[in-house]
Amino acid sequence: MRPDRDRGVALTDVLLALALTALVSATTIPVVAGAMERERTTLGAQFVAARVAHAQLEALRRGVSVALQFEVGAEDTTLRMFADGNGNGVLRSEIDAGIDQPLGPGERLGVHAQGVSTRINQRVPDPGGTGWLEAGSDPLRIGSTTIVSCAPTGSLTSGTIYVASSGGPQMAIRITGSTGRVRVLRFEPARAAWLP
Repeated sequence: MRPDRDRGVALTDVLLALALTALVSATTIPVVAGAMERERTTLGAQFVAARVAHAQLEALRRGVSVALQFEVGAEDTTLRMFADGNGNGVLRSEIDAGIDQPLGPGERLGVHAQGVSTRINQRVPDPGGTGWLEAGSDPLRIGSTTIVSCAPTGSLTSGTIYVASSGGPQMAIRITGSTGRVRVLRFEPARAAWLP
């Protein structure tokens, strides 16, 4: 029979195991949280790009102009699609007057990607090459409007829509109007460049 002193674990062994567990947890939690924020931001940008592409397909299918309107709030952005009601394109005044009708309810970006909205959260270069944009700048660079218009010919409003969480990576949806191309880009701070 073994003596009692051989059973159990010494207090120093328990403290060492707890210290190692705390150290591993402290190093992995930020990494996991950062990865989750990157994934949510990417998901949010892909959702916006998909909604633009959906509006483009609706315009082709219906044979009339369709627009995606952005309503930017302090913490979230709502996207809503409208169809031209009188043949002159989708206009904000005609949305307000009820001439250009909604094609469904508004969709909040934050529901699809928690904490993600249209925003510029850091200093970034404009992918169009017009200089640098400061954090907090207008995230909708689609002219002087909050509407991306899609013609029944497939062309779109040109510009860039910036999407980010408050502290995660900066994403951009780049729209090339004449070709109807929609691309999702991610800003890489170490290289000061936009990557696909």
